[in-house]
Amino acid sequence: MTSGADIRAALGSDFAPSITPSLPRATPTQLSQAIPKNSSQPRRHKRNLLVARRGGKAVRWSYESTPVSSRRDQLQFRRWRRPKKDEEPEPFVKFAKYDVRAECPEYDAEIYEAHLTHADWTKDETDALIEAYSDSYGKWPIIVDRYDSGQPRTMEDLKARFYGVSATVLALTTPIHSMTGPQYTLYETLRNFDPAKEASRKKLAEGHLQRRQTEVDEETVLLGELQRIMINQANLDSEREDLRRRLDHPVAGSAGYQYHTSQALTQLWQQLLQTDRMKKNQRLRATGKLSCNNEAVSRHDANIASGNPVFDGLPGATPTSARPRDSIAGIPDSGAGSSRRPTRDSLPSATTPGSALPIDMSKADLERFGVVVAQDKTASGITFASDRLTKPRIAKSTLQTDKIATILTHAGVPDLIGLPTPKVIEQFDAIMAKVHTLLDMRKLAEKEEQEIRVRSAEAA
Repeated sequence: MTSGADIRAALGSDFAPSITPSLPRATPTQLSQAIPKNSSQPRRHKRNLLVARRGGKAVRWSYESTPVSSRRDQLQFRRWRRPKKDEEPEPFVKFAKYDVRAECPEYDAEIYEAHLTHADWTKDETDALIEAYSDSYGKWPIIVDRYDSGQPRTMEDLKARFYGVSATVLALTTPIHSMTGPQYTLYETLRNFDPAKEASRKKLAEGHLQRRQTEVDEETVLLGELQRIMINQANLDSEREDLRRRLDHPVAGSAGYQYHTSQALTQLWQQLLQTDRMKKNQRLRATGKLSCNNEAVSRHDANIASGNPVFDGLPGATPTSARPRDSIAGIPDSGAGSSRRPTRDSLPSATTPGSALPIDMSKADLERFGVVVAQDKTASGITFASDRLTKPRIAKSTLQTDKIATILTHAGVPDLIGLPTPKVIEQFDAIMAKVHTLLDMRKLAEKEEQEIRVRSAEAA
């Protein structure tokens, strides 16, 4: 093996290593003399500030036993404490605020025998359940684990028994009519507990917990599809409602029966005309030529004030009574000129003797064409035969009107009669006379029955 001498011999004298002479070791005195006089002194360790503040001595701690007042088993705990001078050691109350006992129903043997007996539970088992609930601070998993009565009991059975006893004791302590809002809510919650429903809920939750990922994904897809179907159904319902609203006619907010007669229609027209005249831009205009002279305006005001039902209410317009009828336009007027067309007032009446109109008809023709010669005086304006079928149905009071409608419905009379012929009107008048007679007799009978009851009460 090649050594270091062989390598140096092969490389020559130029590569010979230089040997540095060793320095003599300095003594501590020489080192201290070598340090300059103005150099800083080495730093000392600072004293503990906490010890200095307390007087320079460490506080002594003692390992003492401390009783816990919240424990009923008198278990002694040992803790490190710092003793105080001339003072008794304080009791351990740091965790006493967490010692919250669960509220349990209290009862005696008499109350149990009177109100709390159960076919599946004995008094010892009920007492053991109440005690376990109090010891476990109302934690039902701990209660199920610690409760042992010899019979297998599920958590739902224990809850049902405890809640039933609590609800009964609460009702005995505070009557239902004297309970406050929170008390009554608690009472309803305790009384309506259903063990079967609770067990089904837990079983369903356990099933959801043990699902596979494929089942979760499938359920997510189904829920998304169901949401899409519901949104489409809501959109379809809204579009259908919009279509129905567009196709259906608007429904009036009030009944229009009061405007079926000519007088009511004329009064409505006058009200609308007066309202329109008060506006700046009038929408109701005259149909004929407007007359701006004072005579037309005064005639308009006079007709409005007199309530002429045949006047159309517009100034300058031709009244209905002054317009010629097309059916009798060819009959000349004896009192007027040949150039003027006859009017309704200038024509002879059909009921007056010596009339020029051909009204002489046989009895068969009268029945065939339904012509009726009215002997009584009719009201001015237009009248309808159907008014004689609707007006008698309405009485002065709503109760009387309902009674009449009930009797007519029972008798088979329809609300709307399609063709009010004279015979139909005659038969309807006879029926209405009998209805009024029946109502009067019923009123008299009720009055007599009331008198009989009063006399019987006085006699008794």
